[in-house]
Amino acid sequence: MDRPWIGLRAGAFCLLLASYAYFWHSRDWNTASRLMLTYSLVDRGSLSIDGLQDQTGDKAFFQGRYYSDKLPGYPFLATVPYASMRALGARPHPLDGPALAHWPSDYGVTLATSGLLTAATAVVLMGLARDLGCSARSSVLVALAYGLATPAYVYATLAYGHQVSAFALLSSLALLARTGARRDGLCAFLAGLLASYAAVVELQVGPVSAVLGFFLLGQVAAGRRRWDAIAAFGIGALIPALLMMLYNTLAFGGPLDMGYFHHATAQFAKVHSRENPLGIGRPDWDRVVPLLWGRYRGLLFYAPILALAAPGWVAMAVRKRWSLAAVSLAACVAVFAVNLSYPEWTGGWSTGPRLLTPLLPFAMIPVAGLLGGRWRFVGPTAVGLALAGAGLMLMFQAVGARIPQDVHDPLVEVVWPLWRGEAVPMWWTGERFARNLFGLVAPGAVAGLAPSWAWLQFAPLVVAQAIGAALLTRAARPEADAPVG
Repeated sequence: MDRPWIGLRAGAFCLLLASYAYFWHSRDWNTASRLMLTYSLVDRGSLSIDGLQDQTGDKAFFQGRYYSDKLPGYPFLATVPYASMRALGARPHPLDGPALAHWPSDYGVTLATSGLLTAATAVVLMGLARDLGCSARSSVLVALAYGLATPAYVYATLAYGHQVSAFALLSSLALLARTGARRDGLCAFLAGLLASYAAVVELQVGPVSAVLGFFLLGQVAAGRRRWDAIAAFGIGALIPALLMMLYNTLAFGGPLDMGYFHHATAQFAKVHSRENPLGIGRPDWDRVVPLLWGRYRGLLFYAPILALAAPGWVAMAVRKRWSLAAVSLAACVAVFAVNLSYPEWTGGWSTGPRLLTPLLPFAMIPVAGLLGGRWRFVGPTAVGLALAGAGLMLMFQAVGARIPQDVHDPLVEVVWPLWRGEAVPMWWTGERFARNLFGLVAPGAVAGLAPSWAWLQFAPLVVAQAIGAALLTRAARPEADAPVG
């Protein structure tokens, strides 16, 4: 692999990670449920969140003890950065206190998990884009569009599981796409490990993990991989599954038991049950349009770059890139179908269609396929759509990123008024603008801004992003378009 290409990928990674580091969002039930298990594991070596249960309403109650109601994949991963922070002097989370909006470790753990893995997902996309014939500049565009111009930008700054599972699933696909490698068995093993771990983070992405398994079976049937790759994939997939069953046994008394079966909050207990952990029902086809378009939860409104996905799949078919086209489409359909069948399909307090977030990197693959065709009109169109999406995501990011599901036009009813300096709604739980690095470094400067000009605290970020994108574009000169290994 040539040095200019390595430099481009490193530059894109650093630009995205720095963008995510700019924001420190307040805690909510969803993020706190995962973080409390992380803190309990490291601080006390306990699977129970007793003493921390008042930090969240997303919790389980079993045999007199409180637990996180979430799957353990994200908290287990988050113990690595949190244990490192504790070793460097971070304080343990206090017990038996009121719910906290901000805690310093929340910021570090979130950045080291959701933020870092979102930036890493963009780098994986760059590699797939090159494989699809994209120039170095187009590959950079794909990475930055995913990382800054889709809801991935928002969820990179929140301790949800979406970005962890997205990274795991896309990386599994990238490993499977590398046929003929010297360490083919290792690639298959790691692909199985990642595909399975994604489902331990978020059970609802299990169908995508299955899609990746069928992709491997197809490769073996076509003679592109040896049959023992199936065994390697299966062994890798077994490890996270056993880890989750061990957690379930220790916490809830049985390998197939889980927090969803023991909700302590009535509104969630009505959705999840032992018989139906995710509360999945028949697909509600009336949700198709609201999930695809509109200012409420429309995917194409919140990620306009994905308007190029449909023609991209057609272009990939024309160019006979059947396998990547089929797998990326199947992954998107799987995530979309689960969302259609889920009672809480809106995602609650969120930016855009939160539960569709894991499909975003897979929907960017056909965008890369279209850009790889080198049609002249595609590049400028993609840049325009990416800029529109980036501006919209920044507006939502700046005001805290989570708008209640009861607000039917989040941009017009909440986000734009807050940017203009109008009064904060009565139900608003946080500050008008999210905490950010500029506000923490220069609080006096931010406090001195008039309400209608308070948005200027995000100007340093935009300037830095523009400079970084320009430098990456300049660095992606013709010699960086040489074939990569």
